[in-house]
Amino acid sequence: MVNNKFIRCRKCDAVHHVTAFDKAPIYILSARGPSETAANDWNDFMGRHAGHRLDSLEATGQVFFPGGVSGDPMAIGYIEATDGKETVLLRRVRARIHEPLRYEIVPGRLVHRASTLDIQESSLRKEMKLHFSWAPAQPLSDEKIDLFVKFYRQVVSTLDARAICRRDFTVTDDTISYGPLDGPARKALLETCQCCFAADELAALRRFIDSHAEADDVLAVVVQHAMAIEQRL
Repeated sequence: MVNNKFIRCRKCDAVHHVTAFDKAPIYILSARGPSETAANDWNDFMGRHAGHRLDSLEATGQVFFPGGVSGDPMAIGYIEATDGKETVLLRRVRARIHEPLRYEIVPGRLVHRASTLDIQESSLRKEMKLHFSWAPAQPLSDEKIDLFVKFYRQVVSTLDARAICRRDFTVTDDTISYGPLDGPARKALLETCQCCFAADELAALRRFIDSHAEADDVLAVVVQHAMAIEQRL
């Protein structure tokens, strides 16, 4: 979020998100062209709740979008905010695209679940089959590629999700990030492959692993972050 400040009316439990767009005009399109209507969301909120107890809230940084995409202007999102003493859960909603976002207080809190790890199997197979140069070894057969993917998945299953150095998030899902395959994991993968690959194939696999193990490549580890809304008792 650009601004993490909110105002809460204690009497009505209404919430206003303080942003740089509080005074932005409303544009309405018609057959005659766009028309501009002056607006001041801050003044409107303060006028509706004049004489009520108002508290300042600040987002804690805990945010959850069940659909995974915070960039979707219609996505429902949950944001934790605090006044320094009490933490509340805000739900961000919008009924129509041309309407402003609304924030409402809902029961519950955000809790982290254990993250899980996965691999980019489809992209990995494509890179191994169509793009990587195996010279001087011969291209790997489908059976050998199957074996490598199997061994790679086994190695990833032994890693600790908390120790993955996460770098890149996807643009389509805020719950997924990627981390590089670190040195010990690369070594373990090569050692696992020794039982089923010839010496020239192992040399090519070493080059393949070293070339594609960073956080933006096909051997990057996929970290699935799990968060949920826990109802308060």
